[in-house]
Amino acid sequence: MIDGRSPSRLTTLPNMLGLARIAATPIVVLLLLLPFPGAGLIGFAVYAAAATTDYLDGRIARARDQVSPLGVFLDLTADKVLVAGVLVAMVEVDILPTWIVATLLIRELVVQGVRQVAAEASVVIAARQLGKWKTFATNAAIGVLLLAFDAQTGGQVGKVVEAGLVQGIGFWLAILATVLAVVSGVAYLRGALPMLLGREG
Repeated sequence: MIDGRSPSRLTTLPNMLGLARIAATPIVVLLLLLPFPGAGLIGFAVYAAAATTDYLDGRIARARDQVSPLGVFLDLTADKVLVAGVLVAMVEVDILPTWIVATLLIRELVVQGVRQVAAEASVVIAARQLGKWKTFATNAAIGVLLLAFDAQTGGQVGKVVEAGLVQGIGFWLAILATVLAVVSGVAYLRGALPMLLGREG
């Protein structure tokens, strides 16, 4: 995405959307850590809106010719800040087990490390379909678990559906996301191994 032509202005719409994702993180975390009836539903709405901006900002930047190094940084970083922050808070309030969150976060750290090495070598590693499915499953799991949290804390969701049912769906979506994270991470590493070992070409 970096083409070296567009100036790095903080106030472009794509950059503001990236900043909005970062700003949404402490809001959702606080709603989990300081719950009240309806906190989970509000958290779900905030998270869903923030996750949607991840889909929009890159497309808007390209459409408006506003691609910049700052925009790339925000695009790559903001969604990880949002997901990591909310996942850690979910461990704190016993919505998710530590091993699931640790697996998801370790995978992101490893892949990010490979991408950094690739960038320094001027090698572009495209996102793989499995990785996109992992992202979708992770976001879906977080969204469903926020609704489960609302049901568990006396919110409106609990008046419509049993909290345990929603919690179970969210948990198995998180399991799916974890499996996809491991499989896609291994595939990513295998594809990058020649570069890491200096055997390209």
